[in-house]
Amino acid sequence: MTLDDLLANGDGWPLLLVAEGPVWRGDAAAAARRAAAGLAARGIGPGCVVAADAAPSPEFVALLLGAALRGATLLPVSTAMPSVARARIESQAGAALSLRAHEFPALQGGVGAADHASDAPATPVAAFHPDSAIAVATSGSTGLPRVVRIPWSAAVASAQQGAHALPFGPGDAWLASLSAAHVGGLMILVRAVALGGAACIAPAPRSWADLAGITHVSVVAAQLARLLEDPSDPPASLKAVLLGGGPSPQALRDAALARGLPVFATYGLTETCSQVATGRLVPGDPATLAGPAIAPTRIWAEADELLIDGPTLADAEFHAGAAVPIPRPLRTRDHGFIDAQGRVHVVGRHDAMFISGGKNIHPETIERALGEIPGVRAACVVGVTDPRWGMRPVAFVDLAHPPAQPLRDALAVSLERHLVPDAIYAMPADEAVKMKPSRAALAARLSAGEPFESR
Repeated sequence: MTLDDLLANGDGWPLLLVAEGPVWRGDAAAAARRAAAGLAARGIGPGCVVAADAAPSPEFVALLLGAALRGATLLPVSTAMPSVARARIESQAGAALSLRAHEFPALQGGVGAADHASDAPATPVAAFHPDSAIAVATSGSTGLPRVVRIPWSAAVASAQQGAHALPFGPGDAWLASLSAAHVGGLMILVRAVALGGAACIAPAPRSWADLAGITHVSVVAAQLARLLEDPSDPPASLKAVLLGGGPSPQALRDAALARGLPVFATYGLTETCSQVATGRLVPGDPATLAGPAIAPTRIWAEADELLIDGPTLADAEFHAGAAVPIPRPLRTRDHGFIDAQGRVHVVGRHDAMFISGGKNIHPETIERALGEIPGVRAACVVGVTDPRWGMRPVAFVDLAHPPAQPLRDALAVSLERHLVPDAIYAMPADEAVKMKPSRAALAARLSAGEPFESR
């Protein structure tokens, strides 16, 4: 696999769209070679891990590709991550080099190279080294961060495989508003490289006007809910709205379809390099539906747990600087099933489930019910200790407008009594702006006694 071969898929079309103008594929390839040379000058070669700010820019994309030319593993790190947490993740991955965004131009321009070792191995002209990989930190919404390694071959396979379910190619533009520190944002860039379309680097959309000229956009339920609050017409350019990131209420899906939006449900994990099941929705599709598995990936259920195997899986997880192989098939810890049509349904996370008075409670069931209530943009449910029942659900909600009736009263109509949360609070602003609120963080804040506004 060579960089030139990949970029040739969109020959004559831009790789990136940024505020300053298009970044052409040939220019991106040249920048990647310069980045590879800069990494070589710093002694970075096959097997080395390079941590870097996941700053959305042409320079980051050049570094992503340059690391692949060197056979290194690039670990994108959120620029919002506290320094202590960043140091912990870099140590976990055994990072040999840590780069901040302001260092990218110097690395790619060769500035300062003389200050580093000059006997580094020569840079390959355009071949991706077989050891090249991407490392991604993941904690889902429940646990401590883990760092998994995804071979570049798996990332490219994911892009090519996904195009069978959701075509993307020359002339298309995918809004790259998701952080490249997460696999969903990273894969938008990889799809642009491998499939010939362009990644449009811009902020998350707040209105339909923000999507003018965009053909593909990835959103979570809360983002789609905000867009639907805009009464203007969605842009005619839209070919696909990829809806992922966890539970999405059926009412939200149907409202989007009623506006004429081409909505595709999707399911994937960091360990699967993003999407492994995708399907276009039609009115009435259940809220659990993610779509059929994308061949040749296989998805099946054992004891209500989804298992996955195929060419897009991460191959290792980092522990104390060592890459430890991940066993196959991947046991997802997701509670789900395959329907009679062979489509994947995701009910919730086994890790998120808790027991209340002897009954299993899946927070996602309550979150979907809250999402059906007009005015609720997003919801996150956590379990809290209770002296009588062991654990009880408590919900946080982000509201677009006040509900017509108290939320607990509305839930009592659709949920069994033990599923109605004991309390419902306003989602803290720092969680509401995230792609997915952190269940673990909200539970910890409740345990610490932090006060929240009741809803």
